[in-house]
Amino acid sequence: MKKPNNVEEIYIDDIHEYDYVKKETKDECVHTLYYSDWYGWADSIKGKKVIELIDSGNGVTIKDLVIDEEVDYLRIEQFHIILRLHSEQCKYQIAQPSLKKDF
Repeated sequence: MKKPNNVEEIYIDDIHEYDYVKKETKDECVHTLYYSDWYGWADSIKGKKVIELIDSGNGVTIKDLVIDEEVDYLRIEQFHIILRLHSEQCKYQIAQPSLKKDF
């Protein structure tokens, strides 16, 4: 696969595992995750599309994901990555519970 100009490399534990492309048009924003050329991937999947998220402004469609059955950990990680890339403008924080003062 010839990488587009706007490709971003996704590293997990210092390994370049995925390539990410974001394409915006007037009607939608498409987030696509591809397998990198990392030696750990089988040659048959290197450069191929992993998952794609399409945001129309009225909702989101996730292509190439079936969650009606048990999903393996790698697939959940890929789903997590594409969702984080889609919501990159959000900052999430899990707060510690406040201490009770009155007993």
